[in-house]
This record gives sequence, structure tokens and C-alpha cells, in this order.
Amino acid sequence: MSADLYKEMYRRVDEVLYYIWDPIGSSDEPFARGEYSNYVPGILGLVLQNDDPAPIVARLTEIIRDWMGLTVNVLDKALCEKTAKLLLRHKEAVQQGTH
Repeated sequence: MSADLYKEMYRRVDEVLYYIWDPIGSSDEPFARGEYSNYVPGILGLVLQNDDPAPIVARLTEIIRDWMGLTVNVLDKALCEKTAKLLLRHKEAVQQGTH
């Protein structure tokens, strides 16, 4: 993946985590825009290395449970799955040049 495509994927992962995944509901607060930025490199790596959403879902769930200290419920699991599938669709779009 070229540097430009990598930067595009990085931006997309950052936006999806903030605007879609958003497990603590911070996306309506402009001062919290960087809330999930620390997770972007790890999630991006998983997205680039996988076509299966399962490892991405597992990491997103782990972040909620172990790093944020929150209880993961059925809705959180569904959100993690939706997020992982969306990230993989973004990867496909970037790879196909439809960005």
C-alpha cells in the first residue's frame, strides 16, 4: 500500500472509531476529537492484515473491556462487529481506488 493510501486508511479508521464506534459517546463533543486516536495504529494494522472482521471485533471489544474498564454488553458487541465490517469495506474501497 502506497503512503498516500496508508494515510487515507489512517484517516478513515480515525473517523470511523470516533464517529461510528464511539463506545463512550464522545463524538458530539468537539474537544474530545482525539479521544480514540491512540487506538488508530493498532486497529489500522488489524484492518490491513485481515479480511475477516473477527480479530478487529476482538480488539475493539478488548479496548472497551480492558482499556476503558467498561462492561461489554450485547449492544457493544454488535457495535464492534458493525465497526469492523465497515472498516473492512473502507479498506476495499481504498484498495480499489474508489476513495
